[in-house]
Amino acid sequence: MADTSNRKRNKNKAEGDTSLWGFLFDKNTQGADITKTSFFAPGGEEESSDSEQEKPRNILHEIWQRFDFWSLLATVVFLAFTIILITTVISMWTPQNMSSIAGYADRGSARDLTALLRNANGQPISFTEAELNRYLRETCRMRQTGIFSIITHGAGIGVRIHNGYAEFIIDRLIGANIHQTTAVNLSFHQEITHGRPQLKVDFKSTDTMLGNLPVGGSIGMLNIPERHISMLEPALDSLLNCYPEFASIITEYGYCPRFIKGENGNESYVQLEPYTPS
Repeated sequence: MADTSNRKRNKNKAEGDTSLWGFLFDKNTQGADITKTSFFAPGGEEESSDSEQEKPRNILHEIWQRFDFWSLLATVVFLAFTIILITTVISMWTPQNMSSIAGYADRGSARDLTALLRNANGQPISFTEAELNRYLRETCRMRQTGIFSIITHGAGIGVRIHNGYAEFIIDRLIGANIHQTTAVNLSFHQEITHGRPQLKVDFKSTDTMLGNLPVGGSIGMLNIPERHISMLEPALDSLLNCYPEFASIITEYGYCPRFIKGENGNESYVQLEPYTPS
């Protein structure tokens, strides 16, 4: 009995030893998946199967999935508004080139236009653009009033003549050397009231903006519609009050200014024609 028990224990031990090495090396193991259990199986098989299932992502597809039309529209509107605002501010603070106005900055002597008009005795008379600007330079003294008078003062007044209208330009100096120009376009016509001519002024030019809006003037290089340029009427009234005799002669003889731009080297001028009943 003892020998039988020893033989059984030795047999079981041998089978146990064989099963241990057989687990690792025995090729005849039925149903065993060596590729999964063997220490020498190629690594990363599960990872490779997962990577095969994950297809490469399309960038355009991802963008389309995240696309939001209203967010894009709001961004475009905001950028357009910002660009328009910046352009407007830059245009407003870009002054006109006053040196291109005849007689504004030259050293020529000024003629007394009021005396010339008085001596004309109601006959047609004309003044060149240079004569007008020299006369304004010598006789008109600008003075800024209001709260802006602390940092702003007048630098000069100029008249630029176009065909059919004149551009009246006020140049202000802000601080030490910052120029800012404001212009108003002036054209005149006569209306007969009770048999007497009345001189009427229009704040517009022959140019238009935004389709069919007449240009009334400008702030810097930014055009302003006619209906919004009336804010400069007080400045024009102040200028007219500086020349009471000139204005009185204009009214007495019914003069109506006509503006002609010079061409082919000729000077631009204003023609004052008296009223003649027809």
